[in-house]
Amino acid sequence: DTHIALAVIFDVPAGEDYKSYFPKFYAKVKAGTKDTLYYGFATCGNKVLCREGYTNAAGMLAHTAEVKDELEGMIKQIGKEKVKILCSGPPSELEKIKPHMDGRLPIKFVDLDAGSLLLNAFPKGCADTHVTILPEFIVPAGKVDEFKAGFPKFYAATKNGPGAAGCLYYGFGFSGDSMYCREGYKSAEDCMKHGADVKDIIDEPLKAVGAANFKLNVVGPAAELEKLKPKLAPRGAVFWELDAGAFWL
Repeated sequence: DTHIALAVIFDVPAGEDYKSYFPKFYAKVKAGTKDTLYYGFATCGNKVLCREGYTNAAGMLAHTAEVKDELEGMIKQIGKEKVKILCSGPPSELEKIKPHMDGRLPIKFVDLDAGSLLLNAFPKGCADTHVTILPEFIVPAGKVDEFKAGFPKFYAATKNGPGAAGCLYYGFGFSGDSMYCREGYKSAEDCMKHGADVKDIIDEPLKAVGAANFKLNVVGPAAELEKLKPKLAPRGAVFWELDAGAFWL
């Protein structure tokens, strides 16, 4: 898997209208670069997350230019201190993006591991209902190599288990001492099948970091999130409800 994924999070002040922006962005993206893979807004309380995927750095930069006016309008309305960006992809692609990013916005770049998997072809030209699971582990000092040594086990379990048929993408990445796992599934059921595939090996990294150093964000349609809540809510997951206008280009 070598695609560029972007999560842009807006912490919208209470009472501010933000939903009127969604159709404007959707229209711009559909008419824009064909290197867009998926695009959609998700909400959690008064926070908004834009989940975006691009074939490569050039596609992401083309998109940024296309929505510049709308994005600046939205940032002006809510304040730049209320915006956070997480951008993941192969280090060589991220290097192409870094010089072009607005230095005023806090952005975290996640270097995607070369072993990252793309297990099924991405859909095209339809509604996007896929589920993203994004765990973050704050790795204790001096333990990064130990964590990296565990990657092959997870990749093997992911591609060889029953969950592989419903897994779109799966890969680890680092930003400073934060280790992320970028995971996409066709449905909640597929996500749970993968959970069973890694059940015997997931406790090791969880124990190594401790509950306080583990965060979990889940993005998907409301109906899919409901199926995942019994399993993931006890782990402190934050659930982002995907807007019905989200699409695969």
